Amino acid sequence: MQLDEFIKSKCKWHLGYNQTSIPAGDLARIEEALDNVQDSFWVSKIIEQVGRCDEAEKRTDMTGILNNNITPAGRRENIAGDVDRTISTTDYTDTLKTWTGIYLYETDRLAQHLYVPNYRNPEQARYRFNREGAEFIQALPGPADVAVGTRLMFATELR
Repeated sequence: MQLDEFIKSKCKWHLGYNQTSIPAGDLARIEEALDNVQDSFWVSKIIEQVGRCDEAEKRTDMTGILNNNITPAGRRENIAGDVDRTISTTDYTDTLKTWTGIYLYETDRLAQHLYVPNYRNPEQARYRFNREGAEFIQALPGPADVAVGTRLMFATELR
């Protein structure tokens, strides 16, 4: 089965697959994964996971609709009651860290469903540059390895 283009685009967005910064092999791998989903159960699970990623991403926007389009202060204290004097504090930086962690967890789950790397995750983003560098070096014209055994043999015979 094949996912529709909008869900494919959402999957690529949540997994960080920008065509200009992803190695061609990994881009082909995600295209193949999105075009060859095995059955309707898997499709439903992938769509469900994309929804979870959407919801977690909304929560990382601390100035968005969920916060009435207001930029939150770094810390807010509310004093309630005459005698009790309860102070509740909210630190938006901690909240943002928590929701960013949840978002990365959900994108990791989506990557596991599709069996592809998650380039949104900073720990896996270095994998992109390792692969990109390796593909770039192999794409250069000429032999893949200049230190071949025959060259070493000729160098020792000339002495």
